[in-house]
Amino acid sequence: MALFARKPKPARHRVTIHFAQPVSPTTRHAQEDGIVGTLLPQLDATAQIIGGGTGLSPDGEPTSCDIELEITTVDIDRVMVSLVGVLDDNGIARGSWVALDGVRHLVGSSEFVLLRTRIDNVPSADAAALTTALQEALGSGSIGWHDETFSGANGPVYVFSGPSAENIMTALRLALPAHPLLDGAELASVTEGAAKAE
Repeated sequence: MALFARKPKPARHRVTIHFAQPVSPTTRHAQEDGIVGTLLPQLDATAQIIGGGTGLSPDGEPTSCDIELEITTVDIDRVMVSLVGVLDDNGIARGSWVALDGVRHLVGSSEFVLLRTRIDNVPSADAAALTTALQEALGSGSIGWHDETFSGANGPVYVFSGPSAENIMTALRLALPAHPLLDGAELASVTEGAAKAE
């Protein structure tokens, strides 16, 4: 029996995270900071971003994003279990995946809905009140959550997520008539396989 156990050496691994959901570049950068700056150091791993980007629709709306990392660790299995757990806990969309050294693993169960407001030049106070009202319509998280708002071709676009796109759209349809600003708004599910807008 050896007196001294051989210490495992850190190894480099390529990891790609694909978010099958609308993620603005600002939110993608925040995700990168959280993963690289906070999560991985807690797992005794280091990482550098080696690529990625945001997929856009013909109208310029974010449709998905990728984050490509090179992770150095002695225990990549532990890192992957924690990374997938955090992504799931934070509501990554169904149809997303994490690839480790080229091998994909499906993750996610959340469904996403867009509310295209089709309004321009909304005063910030009105926008804040509208955001609060729409979140309250979703039961402050019992049905879904407001993830972010980005600028679309025809005004602000709200992104909502939760266990059921259909339930989110039903709740928002009931709330829209209370907001004259949203007379021309459009709701659409953007998660593959979820119920679509009528």
